Amino acid sequence: MTGTEEVRVRRAVPGDEEEIQRLRHKMAFDVFGAEPPAADEPNHVAAVKKLRMWLEAGDEAGTVCFVIDALDGNGLAASAIGTIDERLPSSRNPAGQSGYIYGVCTEERYRRRGYSRLVLQALLDWYTAQGIVRLELHSSEFGEGLYRELGFEDPKGVALTRWAPHQ
Repeated sequence: MTGTEEVRVRRAVPGDEEEIQRLRHKMAFDVFGAEPPAADEPNHVAAVKKLRMWLEAGDEAGTVCFVIDALDGNGLAASAIGTIDERLPSSRNPAGQSGYIYGVCTEERYRRRGYSRLVLQALLDWYTAQGIVRLELHSSEFGEGLYRELGFEDPKGVALTRWAPHQ
């Protein structure tokens, strides 16, 4: 960070959902070349609705988002989303809860200032307060260095994904 800007990480609140989705679409475009959907596209509408529901529910939703407001007051500069998954307890994870991090995004004009690190650290602190010991994320080449600096490593075993065929 430059030292002249006042940056404050805050927990997202209802009303931030459109901006969180805008940042997620921006990241998808930058990483995958995926064009942002129209505001009335059904999946976009459903995602915004789901985000609002989670933001209104607070910790009860098991999903949280931390954001940084744009310095010019025009939307959000960065965001990170985290959710809690229930798994069976084990000796390494007695509570059986795991965290999944996604949607770590920074608006292009605010990149290279440490904003992703700030929202991600707020999310990591939240997980610690929740007693979550296992965290997982998927990284683009852009975020891999940051995640490794914060202790993320290659998973043990082979990570596989299956998508059901479209019907």
